[in-house]
Amino acid sequence: MTLYLNDHAIVVGGSIAGLLSARVLADYFESVTIVETDTLPELPDARRGVPQSVQPHILLTKGYRIIAELFPGIGDRLKAAGALPIDWAREFYLFNRHSWNAIAPSPSHIVSLTCSRPLLEWGIRQELAKIANVQFHQQQRVTGLVLHHSGKYITGVRSRSLVDSSYSELAASLVVDASGRRSQAPNWLQNLGFTPPPETVVNPLLGYATRRYRVPASDRTDWKVMLISQSPPDGTRLGYLAKIEGGEWIATLGGYGGNFPPLDNDGFLDFARTLPSMEFYQAIKEAEPISPIYAHRTTANRLRHYEQIVLPQGFVTLGDAVCALCPVYGQGMTVSAKAAMVLSDWLARQRNQSFISSRFQKKLAQSNSLSWNVATSQDSRFPTTKGDSKPTQSGGLFAAYAERMLELTTADSTVATALLEVTQQLKSPLALFSPQIVWRVLKNS
Repeated sequence: MTLYLNDHAIVVGGSIAGLLSARVLADYFESVTIVETDTLPELPDARRGVPQSVQPHILLTKGYRIIAELFPGIGDRLKAAGALPIDWAREFYLFNRHSWNAIAPSPSHIVSLTCSRPLLEWGIRQELAKIANVQFHQQQRVTGLVLHHSGKYITGVRSRSLVDSSYSELAASLVVDASGRRSQAPNWLQNLGFTPPPETVVNPLLGYATRRYRVPASDRTDWKVMLISQSPPDGTRLGYLAKIEGGEWIATLGGYGGNFPPLDNDGFLDFARTLPSMEFYQAIKEAEPISPIYAHRTTANRLRHYEQIVLPQGFVTLGDAVCALCPVYGQGMTVSAKAAMVLSDWLARQRNQSFISSRFQKKLAQSNSLSWNVATSQDSRFPTTKGDSKPTQSGGLFAAYAERMLELTTADSTVATALLEVTQQLKSPLALFSPQIVWRVLKNS
């Protein structure tokens, strides 16, 4: 049942975090406006405002379940448009520093979809278009927040048209910033006299190169996603290959510490040949490339600590605007989906329509903490990583246990599946210390 807390909410940014936020807000506000700088494509095409959209994006099972909860039936829409269902325990081939992961003998519950980022965004927009009280203002750039004369709460945004350069104000009871890594919210707050949030940045100096290929007619492989993983501190290179819609592969090479893959055909193939397994190279060497090679270098982990500052009421921020993660771990879209659920819970607890921002940002910080720690602790194991985080010096027994468990994932599908449940954010890392898993690890030590 819809419970309107107030008349109007604004979402800054029409990417995945913004779209999911708008879906949540639609249950609590009479109208919701998404203000977006781009012209949103009617088809599943890449757009200028999301330059990383041509790169691979992983929809973890936790994120997929949240999106399916917000938009019942979206899985069928996406599959009809070409997205492929994936059982991660059976169709994800992972090469770690020991060998390939063990494959589960029977279907699992660790299921989501593999598709391009533009297709996923398009599918969400199509579902959102069914909701009557959500509208888009396209080709509009938000330039600042409007502060009430009391200095205590936000009453809307100022924006500039990218069509005719005209300025306007849009009133709202709540403004949600979901404008991504390039968010200007710290400047908006500073311009109003508030202290901007401190930042933590951990930069692994990771660079990507991505190309699409046509899946060869002779392909008989069982995998839908293949990852030849980096291995700190010395294994700086990785390869990611995924089947997506349209009978295509999206192929990505990555290198840490400035060891970036080349952007020419021969260099791309030569780099692939240096991976610790030849499976990636063997797959693409005879495949037909159908796109240029796209570089991506904006991979630093950056956390803005909004939970530590005084904020005006009626303004919150989430997604990459708060917690932008190194994309190699595939957590970004799921972090945004979880943030939408934090937003929903915060709104459900409103009693006086005051929209106290600090309460939301503290809950969001808690939600983001595990994903942040996973990304930065792993990235910090490379000696070339720049930033504030340092690798945790694990005790001998713990380090030995973790290493033995990782090795066991190549032979024991039960252990491999347990690790997947954690990395797909379905279970806490404490699940890796359950009696069943501990017994298997110690038995094989």
